[in-house]
Amino acid sequence: MNQKDWVEYFEALNGRKPSMQEFQEAREKGEFVIEKTNTPTQAGEPVTIAPQPQMQPSGPAGHSQPVPRPKGAKFSFTKKTVIGLSIAGLVAVVAVVCFFFFSSGPSLDGVWVRNTDSSPVTYELTGKKQRVNGEKTVDDVLKGNEAKKEFETALSLLDSSEIHTLADVDKKFNLKTTEVIIVKYDKHVTYNLLQKDGSNVILKDSVYDLKSYSSNSKSFKEDLVYQKVETPKVLVGKWKVTADESDETRKVTITDHGLISSDSETSQAAFYPMADKDFLDGKSEKNKSTDKKVQKQFENIKEEIESEGYQVKSEKDVYKQVGLNYYFVSVNGGKNILVLDSSYHVNAKLEKMK
Repeated sequence: MNQKDWVEYFEALNGRKPSMQEFQEAREKGEFVIEKTNTPTQAGEPVTIAPQPQMQPSGPAGHSQPVPRPKGAKFSFTKKTVIGLSIAGLVAVVAVVCFFFFSSGPSLDGVWVRNTDSSPVTYELTGKKQRVNGEKTVDDVLKGNEAKKEFETALSLLDSSEIHTLADVDKKFNLKTTEVIIVKYDKHVTYNLLQKDGSNVILKDSVYDLKSYSSNSKSFKEDLVYQKVETPKVLVGKWKVTADESDETRKVTITDHGLISSDSETSQAAFYPMADKDFLDGKSEKNKSTDKKVQKQFENIKEEIESEGYQVKSEKDVYKQVGLNYYFVSVNGGKNILVLDSSYHVNAKLEKMK
């Protein structure tokens, strides 16, 4: 088997990732293989690397000897080539180990939402100012072993008979945690368990929910499992807003982290394409039954947009704000956005500012 299959088999058998030593020992024993590619010499000519000889027991004394090399396999190496291949082999091993043991998985930075929750969690962790929900300044971010150790220390305070480690949490709730990230801000803390499928289990201020929820319950998924959404690029920027019912205008800014700010306030928002079935009707899974519903909604939206003198070609140009029944329609090459209410009437008009 290859190294990926071996790691998955080890995790299924032992309920944890293998250590560096276990990985290296298994490789030396030939329990999996690392595929190698052709490596160019200094002259630019490819050198074919024949399979390395595998050792197997022979005779009563248990001595090992190499498996006979297949006919046609030739070795013709200069001293420089041998050194080059040795380095290349070491790099390959390090790359594989880093991929399996140090991959950070999905990035925490961005907008996270629970189905139709109108108040998503937003992390800004890549800029100069690290913030949570647009206004809370981050005091500290813990990752790697440090985060895992602090998380398991918090677990020990639960006094639970079944939860003591991260592996216990994964087992109870059928999770596949790739990384633990702890964010501390304004006397608050969030424990983020990033999952292999791209979701995030967010525990706010304590880990007690892990004890109070039953194993893999529906309420656990609805309350604690967040999905990451990207803010559509056509909505990002500074806008002059005119409400349909008045001539009053105001200015708002929509950021790529889902923050809508004006002179008086800042609020969090999550948007998704109307064509994306993932979040329709509070569903976090694909729902093919909504295809006809989406098409009917789009026809009503298209009719209203045309009455305003604009064109909309596809439902891909229509976005919904999670938790609210408003449609944001990008028109005029992204220079304008029309906001429709649940009755498909234009409620506000946005004009892009330079």
